[in-house]
Amino acid sequence: MPPVTPDAPPTSLTSTAPSPVAKGTAVREVELKLHVAPADLARVAALPSVLEQAEGAATVRHLRTVYFDTPDLRLFAQGVALRVRQDGDRFTQTLKTVNSATSSDSAGVAVRREWDWPVAGEALDLSVFSAESLAGLVPTDARAALAPQFVTDFRRTTLLIRPDPRTAIELAVDEGVIEAGGRSHPISEVELELKAGRVARLFDVALRLQNAVPMRIGTESKAEVGLRLVTGRLPAPVDSPPLALSPVTTVAEAYRHILRHALRQFLANEACALAGSDVEGLHRMRVALRRLRTAHRLFAPLVASTQADRLVEDSRALAKQLGPARGWDVALSGVIDPLSASPKAPEGLPALAAAARSAGAGPAREAVAAILAPRCTTNVLALAAWLEDGLWLSNADEARRAALNAPIASVAADWLAARMAKIEKAPKIPDEAKAREKLRRRLRTLRYTAEFFRGLYPETATLPFIGVVEALLQALDADHDAATSRKMLAALPGVDGKTLAATAAWIDRQADKRRRALPDLWKRFHDTPAFWA
Repeated sequence: MPPVTPDAPPTSLTSTAPSPVAKGTAVREVELKLHVAPADLARVAALPSVLEQAEGAATVRHLRTVYFDTPDLRLFAQGVALRVRQDGDRFTQTLKTVNSATSSDSAGVAVRREWDWPVAGEALDLSVFSAESLAGLVPTDARAALAPQFVTDFRRTTLLIRPDPRTAIELAVDEGVIEAGGRSHPISEVELELKAGRVARLFDVALRLQNAVPMRIGTESKAEVGLRLVTGRLPAPVDSPPLALSPVTTVAEAYRHILRHALRQFLANEACALAGSDVEGLHRMRVALRRLRTAHRLFAPLVASTQADRLVEDSRALAKQLGPARGWDVALSGVIDPLSASPKAPEGLPALAAAARSAGAGPAREAVAAILAPRCTTNVLALAAWLEDGLWLSNADEARRAALNAPIASVAADWLAARMAKIEKAPKIPDEAKAREKLRRRLRTLRYTAEFFRGLYPETATLPFIGVVEALLQALDADHDAATSRKMLAALPGVDGKTLAATAAWIDRQADKRRRALPDLWKRFHDTPAFWA
């Protein structure tokens, strides 16, 4: 069968004939994806730790899948993938949500809703979408425009493994290619799908695999990678949605949700950081690690786990490895780029920009190497496995277990007030740089803590407070970044002194403008009621 391209006529691959199963079957799929180097992929299914837990022999199948969408990709924009997969002589039409994970789902785990129908061939059966539950996912006015967009073609080796009597996990080793027009992307990955049991076992199995064969957690589905081939767009930075805590959430549940949230933000921005498509990807990975450490410090006295302390502290080392690359990104995007657009740009600025890019190339490579290093994946998997296993709660002594099972609303206000009190000691924005930096860090901790617990309070109270904290913190962050960029640029070898002096003068002028605004921002911060009071 010839490969299907986005230019193929949609009329040849759609059908309105009724399918054998009119309603289809809806399932909730929970899986963890791991990327593996092609040279190592064949080793996975043959690992002794896998074979010891396998139930039955491995099955090998050749799967060819055509993904459909409208020319303007309406389904994907709604978070839906539509495909027809050929498995031997069988064809299955599948409608799948790209990712239905919520804040209560584990970080790194893709949670999807899926509907399957047997079909006669590669043509779509449009009649199944008349069901009321699916009408919104595949709108009526989009169905006639559905056409093939890309194809996946891979060999899948599948084993059912049972780490314990209550757990069943399907291990699938996929090797092949994704094709869209003249572009392609290799498939070399392992998928662990939870069939029965607790999600913590997914991380346990992944950690054992990672200890034997280097792997990296993947957050993009084959459908998402295929659509990127179609559009030519590089991965974009991913926003962190608000946490969904409520007054009835327990302390233990809040801790688990907040750490999941941070790990999810870290992983979601990995593709963007590795592609170098947007400096925000790397920045948001570092922010996620800071949120992780801030949250753990809050809860650590109650959790009382030296294992968690060590795992969270390991994330600090990774953040430090990402820091220099982020510093050069800031120098380029925050100083050199805006100065280049200014009429006061010095003649030697292009040479300074080239020197800065050259200086940042090494740290950028080191940041990518740190993300790709096995230690990074091991740390995330180990922390997720520890978090989801829950022994830190079930094995806690009576007093700690009672505190962890109490409503988070019973402690959130005191924790927020304690962080606020450290800031209120300062009568004004300090003039001295070291004291101003201490204030900036305390404000950042307050902002993260406020964002953790904002769901416990009315938005009419939380939004104004978080808004003024954010505005003040942005000004202090910009001041810090400018001072850091000034030092980094001044240390570049072989750069014209006149250009450096002109650049430093521009940085100082911008800093003066920001500092003149600080007293007003400080006053607004103090005049805005604390939402937890």
